[in-house]
Amino acid sequence: MYLITGAGGNVGSQLVSQLSAAGHRVRAYVRDPAKIAPFGWDSQVEIAVGDYATPDAFADALEGVQGVFLMNIGDTDGFARLVSCIAERRVPRVVFLSTTMVDMAPDTMLARMHREKEDLIRAANLDARFLRPTGFMSNTYLWLPGIRAQGIVQNPMGEGRAAPIAPDDIAAVAVRALTGAASTDTVMTLTGGETITVPEQVALVARALDRPLRCVDITTETAIENLVRAGVPQPAAASVAKSFEAVKAGRAGTTTDTVERVLGRKPLRFDEWLSAHIERFQ
Repeated sequence: MYLITGAGGNVGSQLVSQLSAAGHRVRAYVRDPAKIAPFGWDSQVEIAVGDYATPDAFADALEGVQGVFLMNIGDTDGFARLVSCIAERRVPRVVFLSTTMVDMAPDTMLARMHREKEDLIRAANLDARFLRPTGFMSNTYLWLPGIRAQGIVQNPMGEGRAAPIAPDDIAAVAVRALTGAASTDTVMTLTGGETITVPEQVALVARALDRPLRCVDITTETAIENLVRAGVPQPAAASVAKSFEAVKAGRAGTTTDTVERVLGRKPLRFDEWLSAHIERFQ
């Protein structure tokens, strides 16, 4: 049995589906069961209701679990209580979804939050794997309002190249990390297999939709305002904007071979991921 937090998210939902498809028993830990109802998971997926502020519910959800997937959710004190629950139950494996910003932009709020939680897990002497992905390909869902209303995508990253990764691939690595079949590396920096610019991504979306789209350069300040309007807290939006600046300055155009080493195949290219998820853009 594997316990998955953040089961309604882009990575968590993929992880639940992939584990279940591989024949593993899965328990999804969710605040609102209605959020995951559209996934139509079968009886192999149990639902445990709670959040990071309810350690008793979390402790109950750990019953019989051999691995836990943790997201960076909640404050440090609340997260520490959950880690204590895991340690007390002697769960054999923990996988934590961190971020490459821990390395790329260590002074930002998001980097510090992830690093603090990594350190809590290490201090508890848990057998843990830390996944540090680059930006998700699914972040392009934030383009949807502009695409639908005006046929434009606002771009704060200029012609900078990055190596975004598909949530599908993050989840596939997490499956291996949870089940013990992954690399023995405790820290795994995950990137896509290609570097690509925002204008190149927009061109691929336009081709897939068979409609013209324009890419419009915007300032970092405007990007922050857009993220806040989309529901991202201002401090977090400012941290994300630091990654935009790093891409624009040419500091993010590198790839790793971690996904290929763990999965035995190359990561999905953006066009491959887009083809599998094009219904979201239509």
